[in-house]
Amino acid sequence: MDDKRKQLPDLFDQRLHEMVKAVDSFFDESIKQVNQFFQQSSIPVEVIETGTDVTIEAYLPGVQKEQIRIDRFGNQVRIRVENHASKEVTSEDSSFYNKKQAWSQKERIITLPFAVSETSSSASFKNDVLKVMFAKNNSSIKVIDVDN
Repeated sequence: MDDKRKQLPDLFDQRLHEMVKAVDSFFDESIKQVNQFFQQSSIPVEVIETGTDVTIEAYLPGVQKEQIRIDRFGNQVRIRVENHASKEVTSEDSSFYNKKQAWSQKERIITLPFAVSETSSSASFKNDVLKVMFAKNNSSIKVIDVDN
């Protein structure tokens, strides 16, 4: 058996080895993507309410400002973070080409007990913390005292 192995050209061994590595890499990366999908966590937020406004603070480590999208509809606010990544690898002799692309998205919908103002809102992103500020709408909700 060793004699037959020695008779095979080195080129065949090298190509077979590269093909096996490529297949292994494909399955390794696929499993990583599946694991990342199931291990996604929600965006941690804190809602701070004062008499006149509401501030939502979201902790977004490793995120760039361009990846963030904030939508407001009625009494809900959606914070969405999208991540796009692309990587290309070509061997020096052009016998191997690999292109990887990944896209992921996290979002959190925060429901507030009142509608927020459509016009007066602002957002800032510093030190991995997104702050979204809204002025409260003049609500017709009145506090009713309870008698004994």
